[in-house]
Amino acid sequence: MRRRRPLVIAALAGGFVILLAAAALWISPFGPGPSLPVGATRLHVNTAAPHLMPNFGCPAALLSPVRIATAGDELIVVSLEAGETIKVVWPAGWAAWRLDGRAVLVAGDGSVVGRDGDVIEDRFGGGSDDAGTVHICVVGW
Repeated sequence: MRRRRPLVIAALAGGFVILLAAAALWISPFGPGPSLPVGATRLHVNTAAPHLMPNFGCPAALLSPVRIATAGDELIVVSLEAGETIKVVWPAGWAAWRLDGRAVLVAGDGSVVGRDGDVIEDRFGGGSDDAGTVHICVVGW
């Protein structure tokens, strides 16, 4: 009976470690992101470098209301207040493409964030660097 107890504890600890690793990979923005749909052409977007764990310490600043647009083969966002392009770094794994003539911004899990002409407001937190580029946090999306 006493010999079984260490084996049971070791098995439970091993199972806990496996569950913890699976949960970390599930919330990790380390994956390749969504694949390009048939008939779509990729648009350039600035994304953060892949990393194992999301940044849970994101600044509380919000991206001001913006409209999704394109400039050539790049997806951009334009401030509704100033009418100027805002430089944005999206989370790792996010992508953009043009499908049926319309730009689409897609989160790392494949869900559509918005399309060309859509307004994004009160949705994204992040912070600005010294160059004024807004870095969007993946937490909460």
